[in-house]
Amino acid sequence: MKDQRYVWNPFRMISPKLDTELVRMEELHEMPVSGSLGPEQDLLVMISKIIEITRILSNCFAGDDTERLKVCERLAAEVHQHEKLATTGLVDASSVIGQNVFRIVVRFPSRMERIGIMFGNILKCAEIKSKEGIPFSDKAQAELSEIIALVRDMLCNLRDALLLQNKVLVEHIKLQGQNLTTMVEEARFAHWDRIEAGFCAPAASSLYLEILDSIKYINEYIQKMQESLIALAEDAPKGS
Repeated sequence: MKDQRYVWNPFRMISPKLDTELVRMEELHEMPVSGSLGPEQDLLVMISKIIEITRILSNCFAGDDTERLKVCERLAAEVHQHEKLATTGLVDASSVIGQNVFRIVVRFPSRMERIGIMFGNILKCAEIKSKEGIPFSDKAQAELSEIIALVRDMLCNLRDALLLQNKVLVEHIKLQGQNLTTMVEEARFAHWDRIEAGFCAPAASSLYLEILDSIKYINEYIQKMQESLIALAEDAPKGS
């Protein structure tokens, strides 16, 4: 009987063995864009590059660090390039995994790219904040740090779920998403309280709300991928 803790990973039908370099997860974000990777590897690299963006961003709202923001911009651009490679690889392998599964997994790279685009929006806000010297309150910075830390943990769990194929881990991402929704809404309400109290400048308000909106969409895309992994688990071939 199939262990219900595990999900079926159709990517392994295309690339059953990961490159040894890809096992070193902490180095994945450093991998250059290459046509030699398979769809699963490209997707893992995409996630890892976005995780690195979150790590850098968590420290950028408290100060001005244009060089580190440039690193984030490069990583975001590379995510876009990996999406094209991963999607092309999946299209080429559609006959191997079957059309029903293909309809689900072909959306993974695009959704990761959309997450990258949302982080691009956040990066633009951070750049404007730095260039124009717009201050965020200590409370706003603390809220963003906590929110981005949760997003980073969700992305790490998503990456690990693709590798470990663990259903419990996938379901945990859903709970984290619910917590993130609550945190974003609470941060929004707290922001308006600061506006009413005169503790937040209009220029800071616009940037802060744009960041929260982008986080909201990031959460939605992560949850769609989580739902797709659950769907794959439910539709897995017998004995897989």
